[in-house]
Amino acid sequence: MSSSMGNLEAKFNAISPREQKLVFYAVPFVICFVFILGLIEPAITQTIETRQEITDAKFSLVDITYSVDSVQAQLNIDPNTETRNQIAAVNEQILILEKQFTRELEQLVPPAAMPFVLEQLFVDAKKLKLIGMSSIVPINIFENAPKVDEKENADVAKQEGKKEIVPELFKHGLRISFEGSFFDTREFLLAAEKMPWKLHWQEIKFEVDEYPRARVDIELFTLSTSEAYIHVN
Repeated sequence: MSSSMGNLEAKFNAISPREQKLVFYAVPFVICFVFILGLIEPAITQTIETRQEITDAKFSLVDITYSVDSVQAQLNIDPNTETRNQIAAVNEQILILEKQFTRELEQLVPPAAMPFVLEQLFVDAKKLKLIGMSSIVPINIFENAPKVDEKENADVAKQEGKKEIVPELFKHGLRISFEGSFFDTREFLLAAEKMPWKLHWQEIKFEVDEYPRARVDIELFTLSTSEAYIHVN
C-alpha cells in the first residue's frame, strides 16, 4: 500500500505545477461525479423503465381503442339489412307484377259487356246461327287453391278468431251454342281474337250433324275483381 502511494506521489511530483493544479481540482470533481452518478443512476434507470412502460401502455391503449371501434362498428351493422333488402326487392317485383296484371286485366272484356260483344260477333258472322247463350256462375279462382303458407295463415287466423283473407279474382263465363261450318267457326274465333278486348275460351265442342253444318258448343270467359253475375236476355 505504502509503495503504491509512493509511486503515485512520485508521479505527481514529476508533473508540472500546472498539471498538478489540474489534477488537484479534477480528482475531487471526478469523485463527486462518481458519487452523484451512483446516487441518481437507479432513478435514471427507473425513469427509463417508466417511460418504456408508458409507451407500451399507449400502444396497448391504441389497440384497445381500435378493438372497441371495431366492435362498435359491428354493433352498428343491422343484422336484418340483407333480409330487409330481399323483402324490398320482392315487394318491388310484386308491384311490377301487379301493374302488369292490371294492364292485362283492363284488356279483357268486362263481364257485363260479354253478351253484347258476342251478339255483335254473331251479327258480323252471318253464316253462323246462334242457338243458345247462358251464364256460368262466377267463381273466385283463388278460393280453392290456397298455397302452403296461406293454409298456415288460415289456421292461425282461425285460432285467433279472425277471418281468413283470400284474394278475389272472379272468372265469369258464357256458354254458347251455334251452328255453322268448320271454316265459318274458325273465322268467328279469329274475329274474336282480333277484338280490342280479349276473350278466352276454355272448352270447345265441335260435332258435325250434317256436313258441312256442325253444332259448336263453346265456353268463353273473362276475369274481373267483381263478382257481379252476367245477365243474359
